[in-house]
Amino acid sequence: MNRPFFSFRGLPAGIIVMLTVVLAGCGERPAAPAAQARRVAVTAAVVTCDLPPIEAPGVLNRKLEATLSFKIGGVVDAVLVRPGEAVQAAQVLARLNFAEIDAQVTQAQAGVDKARRDCERIERLQADRVATLEDLQNARTAVQAAEAGLRIAEFNRRYATIEAPAAGRILRRMSEPGELVAPGQPVLIFGGDQEGWIFRASLVEHEARRLAPGDRARLVFRGPPDVELGAAITQIAESADARTRTLEIELAVEGDPHGLRSGTVGALVISKPGATAHARVPLSALIEGDGRAAQVFVLQADGRTVRRQQVEVETIWGDSALLAGILPNGAPVISLGAEYLHDGETVVVVTAPAGR
Repeated sequence: MNRPFFSFRGLPAGIIVMLTVVLAGCGERPAAPAAQARRVAVTAAVVTCDLPPIEAPGVLNRKLEATLSFKIGGVVDAVLVRPGEAVQAAQVLARLNFAEIDAQVTQAQAGVDKARRDCERIERLQADRVATLEDLQNARTAVQAAEAGLRIAEFNRRYATIEAPAAGRILRRMSEPGELVAPGQPVLIFGGDQEGWIFRASLVEHEARRLAPGDRARLVFRGPPDVELGAAITQIAESADARTRTLEIELAVEGDPHGLRSGTVGALVISKPGATAHARVPLSALIEGDGRAAQVFVLQADGRTVRRQQVEVETIWGDSALLAGILPNGAPVISLGAEYLHDGETVVVVTAPAGR
């Protein structure tokens, strides 16, 4: 009978246990489990010509708004209207004190009468060869000058009264009776009702280049109650503002402004597609961004392998990015978990967001 190569007989019990554990560890070990593939979510890229809507603050005004003033200076005798008051065309709104103005008209008329009498006397003397032809010509010139002075005085008197240029409403009152005003000093701000309303806003150059007269827009005025109006672009400035480098656009407002007043601030919203198609992908798909350059991972045809791809970001739209270079429509980009991947890695696609 063959004896075993090694026997535990005669050894202490503690040593026997230790040797048993060591010998068991020297046996064949089970294979380690393979590394688990990373779980990711995929979103299809969408090729579209849509662009983010253009939004900008602006001001609502009546199309006809005029600053009314007197042609000549003087003392204000009466201002007959208050702010907000409706007026009719040719209605008298304000007038100067006529004491001095009427005196100037009387003085001018007296000068005309005297010049005519002098001219008639010179004509008789010239016919009798007592006055020269030059004297007659000078007398006739004096008549013409005096008549011109009278026309000026009468014209100034006519414009010493302010009348409404059309039916409308008084927006502001800037002078009171008894005040001394200079020629052209604003007295009233008038807004016409029949010419409609306009909305003006300023846009940066790249946004203004997307627009053209006739483009439709929404005007939003926060309340309560909120008011939304339709509008269409009528004018786009040809030169930028020297300080802000923005271009002013003007829009014709459609319909009634629903109780809004001149000077109300609102928001302009214009949705207009671009001329060039872009790929739209989630912002979460972009990695290693540097300026407009970024990268995305695209799932390959086998449905398991990812490849890194360089892209250029044209603009940000909410939680999406529009890419200047077009990815194929429906290209599967990794939208969750991309920051942990490397080129050529094998992944498992899940429908729910992958845990981190």
